[in-house]
Amino acid sequence: MHPIHQIDNEGNIKIKPIGYVKSPIKKPQTGGLTEVEAEIVLNKDCGKCLDGIEDFSHIIVIYWLNQIRRYRQRCHPQGRKDIPLLGQLATR
Repeated sequence: MHPIHQIDNEGNIKIKPIGYVKSPIKKPQTGGLTEVEAEIVLNKDCGKCLDGIEDFSHIIVIYWLNQIRRYRQRCHPQGRKDIPLLGQLATR
């Protein structure tokens, strides 16, 4: 199945993931994230999508915040009240 589908009559887009991020982080944490290495794992049927990628210095990764428990526009990072409120996307 193709990962991107047509927009429906209500303007919704259906997206099929082509991979996931594998990370050693298993629970929320504050700080120390710049030292963490994560791996982007593509589905086996997407291998040819990488042909020629070694010629580029950067890639753009679009991700889905699938583990957010509830949506808020602003929050305290990691739920810590001692850290000022930030926009939800600024905490990622």
